[in-house]
Amino acid sequence: MSTSTYEGLIASGFNPQQPLQVRKTVVTQELGKKYTLEITNGYPSTVFQVDGVIIKTGRKCDKLVLVKTKETPSEEWTQIFVELKGHDAIHGMEQLLATAKNSTFASPSNKIRKARLIATSCPSNKANPLVERLKRDFSKMKIDYKSLKPGQKDRL
Repeated sequence: MSTSTYEGLIASGFNPQQPLQVRKTVVTQELGKKYTLEITNGYPSTVFQVDGVIIKTGRKCDKLVLVKTKETPSEEWTQIFVELKGHDAIHGMEQLLATAKNSTFASPSNKIRKARLIATSCPSNKANPLVERLKRDFSKMKIDYKSLKPGQKDRL
């Protein structure tokens, strides 16, 4: 039996910033940037600090939000990688992609994978071939990528 990302992180000695519990809203922030996730079905959620804690070097995102969407007969999780950025949206996308590729976060119990970039400005993909390529890379990995403005809410 394989372990979930949550069990693997706990077993590796990483403590969540927010413990696994049922909450209607998950809020995580850094340097004045905030990500808000509204959870409608009463699922338990947890938040881990990735940057500097789980991954110490190389490109990595800021946070990992895990939501346990099914308990039996087998666990299912939604995994949301969060990057809280000012202006360098392309670098933020690259950080999210690099984190999602990291084997630490691989588990068959991750049924839904998302990447969220919270940035004050995002380049349009029509004007920027690099943004288009990065979006295709997320799609190939079956990761739902979305950029959000600070204060904009995400829903699950």
